[in-house]
Amino acid sequence: MKRAYLFGGLICVVCLLIGAYYLLPGVNHILVSDRPTSPHVKHALVFFALAVIALVGARFVANAESAA
Repeated sequence: MKRAYLFGGLICVVCLLIGAYYLLPGVNHILVSDRPTSPHVKHALVFFALAVIALVGARFVANAESAA
């Protein structure tokens, strides 16, 4: 239970950091072809949503392992 939840938490933290990276102005953002130094809100929102999905998924896995 604990291991799956920690792995999901790690993925969540990584996605949050990448989302914050895409909000920084004046930094060259990878995988962006137009205006690479301006903030990209859509990219940040996608990574924030992935962070939430990873956290919820880890919680479901932790509950499934404790019930088995």
